[in-house]
Amino acid sequence: MSGADDLSGGWDGIYNYPRGMRPNAFTATLRDSGGLLAGEASEPSQDPQDHGAILHALLEGSREGSAVRFVKTYDAPSRAHYAVIYSGTVNGEGTEISGRWDIPGVWSGTFIMVRHVGAENVAETRVEETVR
Repeated sequence: MSGADDLSGGWDGIYNYPRGMRPNAFTATLRDSGGLLAGEASEPSQDPQDHGAILHALLEGSREGSAVRFVKTYDAPSRAHYAVIYSGTVNGEGTEISGRWDIPGVWSGTFIMVRHVGAENVAETRVEETVR
């Protein structure tokens, strides 16, 4: 099984806004159960009224082949009235997802996510003892 067959793990990402706004970084944890995706994301708020708050969101979606789609729903009451739809493609190694995000009827932009280093290659250590 390749990393593209199971997207479970930690991811670092960045999404770009339209209209010259600064990009924003985020972290995400995905759980991939046979192509069904669930997880959480967090990111710094860029709204000056939030005074540097960290925003949290739930992720829910799917993976079919190299196509990845998920919906991000914020848990903050001020952002709970909309969802952000992410559609992208995972590379063959399962280390990068890139594509577009969209708040329908409002605006959209691009995003990229990179899997945490070593997440797909967790080392296993065996200890053997000879008993006589």
